[in-house]
Amino acid sequence: MLERIDPYGDLILTSEEMPQFLAELDYLAGLAETAGERDVLANVARLAAACGEDAALELHLVGD
Repeated sequence: MLERIDPYGDLILTSEEMPQFLAELDYLAGLAETAGERDVLANVARLAAACGEDAALELHLVGD
């Protein structure tokens, strides 16, 4: 899932994709070296969890 993220493009993830996305975020959190990195990943994980609980929601990752 994370391989699909393009820093210059946009990616829309649906609620069906959240279990895999959350698992990958959890893996990254284990690799985070700073509290700031962990905070960012935790905030994204909170949004992803909310999206995973409501099929009407999508997670939009917007590139530069």
